[in-house]
Amino acid sequence: MKTIEYRTQDKSTWEVRGEWDNEPDKVQWKDEATGLPCLIVRGPLGAWCGYVGVSEGHKFFGKDYDDVDADVHGGLTFAKGCSDHSPEAFAKWSERVPSWRKEAAQFPVGDAARRLKEWAGCLENYDEWKARMEARSICHVPEAGESDRVWWFGFDCAHLGDLIPGMDDRYGNDYDNTYKGVNYVRQEVTKLAAQLITRAPVREPNTVREGK
Repeated sequence: MKTIEYRTQDKSTWEVRGEWDNEPDKVQWKDEATGLPCLIVRGPLGAWCGYVGVSEGHKFFGKDYDDVDADVHGGLTFAKGCSDHSPEAFAKWSERVPSWRKEAAQFPVGDAARRLKEWAGCLENYDEWKARMEARSICHVPEAGESDRVWWFGFDCAHLGDLIPGMDDRYGNDYDNTYKGVNYVRQEVTKLAAQLITRAPVREPNTVREGK
């Protein structure tokens, strides 16, 4: 899997300037030691999330994050398959657009208006939508011969003590919080990849969960 960086977020509206202004917003790479696909993806308010994927046949494929005893920042908070970028998913996503337009007409500076502006070039264009989703969602671009069916385990850096760049100070940021940047999150992802190879499942799940 090739290393790819994406830059998609407009950080100019965030009140505070910092190292995040010059960072990418998503990075994919293959962990050298384990061969597992890795991602870091920035959340809507600027905090990073880190992910490691396992393919079918791996002991953790399809398991919940509670079934994995992993020592990682804040603990595991995510377990799911790759985001769906199919035409069917686009059709389902498009069904929400009329309600966004209705809400935006009532609240021109609200969330719906912001969403319409952000996705303006994708509202009626599947290829543009797919490219934008690949640049922002929990998915990877595999090379020839690599599996595109991956089960991701992830953690986030939006816990107590974490600075969230896009969050107004009124809603929880304080001077004791620290920003967890690219280098820190990549180190945590690398640590998680090693644990997914060496650790045993906590318990056997009743069923294998399918990604949506």
